[in-house]
Amino acid sequence: MTEPQRKKFSKILDVNWEIKELHESGKWANALEKSKELNALKKDLRDDMGHEEYDLFIENGRKMFAPKTSEE
Repeated sequence: MTEPQRKKFSKILDVNWEIKELHESGKWANALEKSKELNALKKDLRDDMGHEEYDLFIENGRKMFAPKTSEE
């Protein structure tokens, strides 16, 4: 991941956190607007990284932060 891509991903994490906070405080309209921003940021990063690399990056992140199973 390049430095500009890392910054884009950091912004995605920030906006995702903001959406969570807006939902929890009942500010649904604001959360909807932030969701639109989040989708645009994700699309931009995916286009920048390439679809396969982005999908692999996201999948690896999900695996890394997934709860442990009893098989592990």
